[in-house]
Amino acid sequence: MIDKVMSIVMVNSEHVGSSVVGSITESLIHPRNRKDLVGHLLKALFVGWALAVFISPAISDRFKLTENESVAVCFVGGYFGIRMLSATEKIVMNRLNKEAKD
Repeated sequence: MIDKVMSIVMVNSEHVGSSVVGSITESLIHPRNRKDLVGHLLKALFVGWALAVFISPAISDRFKLTENESVAVCFVGGYFGIRMLSATEKIVMNRLNKEAKD
C-alpha cells in the first residue's frame, strides 16, 4: 500500500522529460507565429508535466508496462496532448469570435 502511495507522490523524471519533449516536438513540427511561440511552449511544458504526473502512471500501471514502454507512452501522450489542446483552443476561439460577431 505504501509503495503505491509513494509511486503516486514521487514523480519519475524520465516520464516528465519524455512527455515534455513530446510536447515540445509537436511545437517544433507545427510552427507558430513568433509572438505565440512562448505561450505555446509554456502550455507544452504544462501539458507534458501534467500528463507525466497524472495520466501516464495510471496507463503504465493498468497495462503493466515496462519502464521503456512507459517512457514511450509519456512521449506520445505529450505530443498528442498538446495537439488536442491546440485543436480545442482553435474550436473555442472560433465559437467565441462567431458569437461576438452576432
